[in-house]
Amino acid sequence: MKICLISKYPPIEGGESSKAYWLARGLGKGGHEVHVVTNAWEVESKYRENLEVDDLEQLHPKNVFIHNTDPFIDPSFIPYTKPYTEKIASLAIEIIREYNLQLIDSWYILPYVISGYIAKTITGKPQILRHAGSDITRLFNSPYLNTLFIEIFKRVDKIITYPSGKSFFENLGIPEDKIFLNKVSVDTNAFSPNVDAFDLTKYTDKNINLPIITYIGKVGVTKGIFELTQVLSEIKEEFILLLVSGGEANNQRLKHDIENKRLENKTIILNFVPPWKMPSIMKMSTCIVIPEREFPVLSHTPILPREAMSAGKCTLLSEELYNKRSYKDLEDGVHTVVINPKDIDDFRNKLIKVIKNPFYAQEIGKNARKLAEKYEDFNSYLNITEKLYSDLIAFSS
Repeated sequence: MKICLISKYPPIEGGESSKAYWLARGLGKGGHEVHVVTNAWEVESKYRENLEVDDLEQLHPKNVFIHNTDPFIDPSFIPYTKPYTEKIASLAIEIIREYNLQLIDSWYILPYVISGYIAKTITGKPQILRHAGSDITRLFNSPYLNTLFIEIFKRVDKIITYPSGKSFFENLGIPEDKIFLNKVSVDTNAFSPNVDAFDLTKYTDKNINLPIITYIGKVGVTKGIFELTQVLSEIKEEFILLLVSGGEANNQRLKHDIENKRLENKTIILNFVPPWKMPSIMKMSTCIVIPEREFPVLSHTPILPREAMSAGKCTLLSEELYNKRSYKDLEDGVHTVVINPKDIDDFRNKLIKVIKNPFYAQEIGKNARKLAEKYEDFNSYLNITEKLYSDLIAFSS
């Protein structure tokens, strides 16, 4: 099949970009032709992953072709705005026609699904809508957007959502047969304990033969990062704090916080890394700390904990995320370590145990990997996606 995927894509950071990458990679590996239409090269620096020369091959997996909007050419008009939706739609129409693509899979409503709907209307190709938590809640709640969103929901050919999202669309009057449930899966072959470890020596002269406490993600109060630095500032044991974050402004804020807490000699800050490097980052980490709390989007369920568990790593998971767990058998102290980021004493004691007892962290990681192998099925995820594609293409022919 020949697919047009309109989506976030590396070097755009974040979970939705990563999910789109692994889906495109999996489909391409399976012999399908995937054309990604994106504005990834226009992403702001604070949300941009750091790509190196050796990343370019991974950026374009087998049978995956990337078509980016031009970051240097924008029409001038008043009032000025970046015409992302229009540029992506125009490019998608060109690519669909040039390569005779059969279907549009659009991921994240603004601007990608809207661009996809314009392309669908003009080319007549069937369209799939995928969404995240933030676009279906925070953006949808805008009185200036929700009318448009609802009308597009009614007109796309299929909406892929999660079980918790089904009632949301049904309450808007979307027919049940238009709603499709297909949970994104982690590729446990990519996120594996057997990958090579990330070479951190290229980025620091610090002693990395110490427990490495890793935080991956954006900087923000609800992310729990500042509770993590507070806890670590109170720990006397030797360790390395590895922060995989991004953006000069965000990193400056982090640097000031780290300096104030006298952690600069124990901390390494990397910019956002592309998704194919994430397994190797996890491999060299002692544990992955995910202390998100009071996140404003209630439906937000990041895939990062599942990726870390698939990689066979010990996670320190906030109570908030633990209560949203994707694995019903997930057990505190067996497959993960549950923390309350606001309970500094308890948070500190649990981190000290991980730092002082590497075998404890390793055992948690091994148990996590076994649980991930039970629940994650990337091949089934691809097969279900392929069947949906073929059905929609056949129906529209």
